[in-house]
Amino acid sequence: MENQEITKNYKKRRMRLLEIMGEGLAFITTSYASPDVLLYDKNLQYLVGKIPNDAVLLMAPKGIVIDRFETHNGPKVGRGRKVQEVLFVRNLLEQEKIINGEGHSISNLQEEKGIEVVKSLKDLNAVLKSNLVNENILWVNVANSPNLNKPLTPNLIKINQIRDRFSWLQIKNCAPLIHNMRWVKEPIEIEYLRNAFQIHSEIFTKIMQALKPRENESLGKAIYDYEIGIRPPKKVRGDWQDRYVANIIVAAGKNSAIAHYMDNNQTIQDGDLILIDAGVEYNGYCSDISRTFPANGKFTVRQKEIYKIVLEAQKAAIAVMKPGKTEKDAHYAAYEVFKKYNLDKYGYGRCGHSVGLNIHDATGWGIEEHPFEPGVVVVIEPFIAIPDENIGIRIEDGVLITENGAEVLQGPVKEIEDIEALCKRD
Repeated sequence: MENQEITKNYKKRRMRLLEIMGEGLAFITTSYASPDVLLYDKNLQYLVGKIPNDAVLLMAPKGIVIDRFETHNGPKVGRGRKVQEVLFVRNLLEQEKIINGEGHSISNLQEEKGIEVVKSLKDLNAVLKSNLVNENILWVNVANSPNLNKPLTPNLIKINQIRDRFSWLQIKNCAPLIHNMRWVKEPIEIEYLRNAFQIHSEIFTKIMQALKPRENESLGKAIYDYEIGIRPPKKVRGDWQDRYVANIIVAAGKNSAIAHYMDNNQTIQDGDLILIDAGVEYNGYCSDISRTFPANGKFTVRQKEIYKIVLEAQKAAIAVMKPGKTEKDAHYAAYEVFKKYNLDKYGYGRCGHSVGLNIHDATGWGIEEHPFEPGVVVVIEPFIAIPDENIGIRIEDGVLITENGAEVLQGPVKEIEDIEALCKRD
């Protein structure tokens, strides 16, 4: 059963989206890929919670007519009734109920999600047909820019079918509207993210203590998987529900300079730096933390030099983060530090992104230029990669924007002295 507070919030989010839309009919499905094509679109989940991927949500500010032929008494004979939202889900097979329980049955979903009406997916076409004939605008959920060279997703196929039959409709995309809503986190979302970062910090601390020369990178993944596995599965898990090949990066030596190294199968050598990066999901909300540390417990002079610069860059980025500033401001602040030491050519990628339902949450649509507001949660992750020196250093932490500035969420130690104390080898 969903937390009652978050269930109420689903309803508030849907009502807010209706208010922003103003008119038209919203046809919201899972569009499969989020703005980050490696991640799954969570816009429908944001509005109703976790449901089957083939579910469809219809919403309309002026109402949706349903049950036209089920109202037999009184003056409204045959006219049906108007509601503002209808969720359509596939009927569970009897065998599915036996194996998995009632789960996402129609009766359970209506109460659990606070949806006005839940109907069978087989009723969708009839409801669309009777309502679209009187509409001028159809809102759809296309969460990323479609690839012109690949087959259409089921979501886009259905949109095209509607467009072909109701040619007068103006098609608008509600995904940017939902992403804007997801940008600022509600108190319960912040609570879930705090828990995710806390658990993540505990797990990474154990990995940092365990990985040393002659061990294999795979040990880091094994510890991660074990620590996730011993926690309640409905509350805590890795980010495997998204499309990353692996849910943790354990990169030693030359592999640390590969931004998204995921083989996790090389023997760790004395003198190696080890870079670890992963996400932990708590009640659907994802942390993202990176740490870099010496395998033998002591940084070399050169490793320490570069590490200090990356840490200085991260602190410079965090220092500018407050309401009114942007992700881009934080990124430039980090790169100004890289430039000061003539290392900007070794910098890699954007220095931050939002986190939430996705580990790269509600990105795209120019979100890096959205002004920060209290309740925004982003990660800051400056990365220097010098392949010729087998050096890759990334330091990543969650940052919550507050009324007056920013709060760094819990993470493992990152000061050089603290890392060397934690990773001291016998």
